[in-house]
Amino acid sequence: MPVTINKGLLPLKIHYFLKYGGMSFFTFLPVVARQKGIPTLAVGLMWTVTPLSSCAINIMMSTLADAFKIHRALFLAGMVTLSTSFLSIFLLPDISRSSHTQTEATVSLHCLDNITRLSLCSKVNENYNAFSLSVFQKCAESNTSDKLAKTEEDVINCMVNCTYPQDVTLNENLLMPSDLIFNLSEKQSVFNVCENDTCAIITGANASPLLSQFSNFTCGEMYDATCLYHCGSVDSRDEKGITLSDVIPTAEFWLIFILLVLLYGGNATTTTMADTVCFSLLGNARHKYGRQRMWGSVGWGSVGTVSGALVDYYSKGRAHINYTPALIISGIFLTLNLIVSLQIKFSFSKKDKLIARNVGNLICTPKMMIYMLTVIVVGLSMGTMWTFLFIIVEDVALAWDPFFPHMKLLQGLMLGAECFLGEVPFLFLSSLIIKKMGKIPTFALSLTAFSLRLLLYSSVTNPWYFLPVDLLHGLSFGLFYPNMISYASSVAPRGAQATVQGIIKSIFIGGVSSGAMVGGLLVKTVGGSRAYLYMGLFDVAFTLFFIIIQFLIYKISSRKSQDEDEDSAPEEGQVLENGIRKTLYECDAEGQRSICDLQT
Repeated sequence: MPVTINKGLLPLKIHYFLKYGGMSFFTFLPVVARQKGIPTLAVGLMWTVTPLSSCAINIMMSTLADAFKIHRALFLAGMVTLSTSFLSIFLLPDISRSSHTQTEATVSLHCLDNITRLSLCSKVNENYNAFSLSVFQKCAESNTSDKLAKTEEDVINCMVNCTYPQDVTLNENLLMPSDLIFNLSEKQSVFNVCENDTCAIITGANASPLLSQFSNFTCGEMYDATCLYHCGSVDSRDEKGITLSDVIPTAEFWLIFILLVLLYGGNATTTTMADTVCFSLLGNARHKYGRQRMWGSVGWGSVGTVSGALVDYYSKGRAHINYTPALIISGIFLTLNLIVSLQIKFSFSKKDKLIARNVGNLICTPKMMIYMLTVIVVGLSMGTMWTFLFIIVEDVALAWDPFFPHMKLLQGLMLGAECFLGEVPFLFLSSLIIKKMGKIPTFALSLTAFSLRLLLYSSVTNPWYFLPVDLLHGLSFGLFYPNMISYASSVAPRGAQATVQGIIKSIFIGGVSSGAMVGGLLVKTVGGSRAYLYMGLFDVAFTLFFIIIQFLIYKISSRKSQDEDEDSAPEEGQVLENGIRKTLYECDAEGQRSICDLQT
């Protein structure tokens, strides 16, 4: 039998592939944000607010699309917004923990047998420490000069730059270089930094690196200088001392926040418009939606795996992850997607008017409210996983091996496993499963898979065991998502397809943002693994609630339907056509026997 291709759906399939392939590093954004200097709690708050703001954008755009039939224009505008904001996030500079501060200071070097201590003391105000850095602890009170102020070593990515007057003579007429720089994150020497009221004390356990730079200093002497310091972001695996109040005043933080709002808004708008036109092209074959959407998962998994391997390769030996390969690939895919998106045909009848009352009546039905509650709970689970899974993977991997060398490769393989072995097969089979089991049992199956998945994540200690657990992504999200979208399409009133899709997707995004917030609080307070344990137990409880409430609704509906059938049963030899009772004889006489048989 020859293979037939629906040319009307082909541009849509390519769009799904290119869009989700270009956004395959979307789940890495929380890790990217933390690498740029944003603490975990702030990441959770950002991924709470930005999806919520996109809910308002999505509902507004969906309503405008149905009211004025401008689906295509909003779809293309959303794609441009999504592409530019996504790529821009990777290009933003790291967040600085403090601004450049310049002050006049006295600099003194204390040389001991195994310790070298450099003191930078402010001359501006003896009661104010101009070098105050919130990341540093206060120096311990001690008269013993060789006692370290801190018991643990902190590798801080800071730079101190001291400039000396050219006419200052140091150490028997040897001139000191006017511009002296050293970096406190040098791998060959770890420095301990603390503060007292007027001084920043930098102590090196290994004297040679400091002495090699200060060879023209005389130990114990004091020198006048103008010093400038700058503390940038730390490595993503260490955020000691960074608080939300430290990053909120920075311009970089707000740029990331605004770009995330635009990214989520553009993504929600394009997803709603693409799914709406997809169901329009499918007609009565709504159950085949998963076979179109699976191409997005193919792009997500294939590009994510390749990008992860390239990022891992080009990041070897670097203090920070190099995302340049992923950025280049994303730029190519998203640009091609804009070109392909121009070929998608949007055709909606202007006769189908948007009636707000019909949408309101739909939302107020008990079945619809249970359905929307289920969407929120699944969004809660997915928000926790999408926002914090890779952060938890890094924490588990570093606990298992402090020098784990295949971090991005593992995360890329996780994306591949989720897509090719989980999501893609179940998106393809979703039409058969939903048709065979029904929508409600399919929801129950997906909820069970979500519960099991979270509980298994919480028990992982070897990072490579995340891979087999990821296979449950297909049975959970891969089966739930097409069921959620097709259910919304099937109950939407005429002329309100995009509006209902926008409402459901906004509810889902609201659940995702709540998951980011709850997940951030849990990860901060109880740790990643225990946070997933609590979320898994919550899903177990909701799954039981869902099964019980659906069983009760089924029983009540069956009993009510039976009572209505008994009350409205026609007399023998009669059928009901369009609310008018007619005998079979009358049907035959009117030549409408086929209609009567259909309604009997």
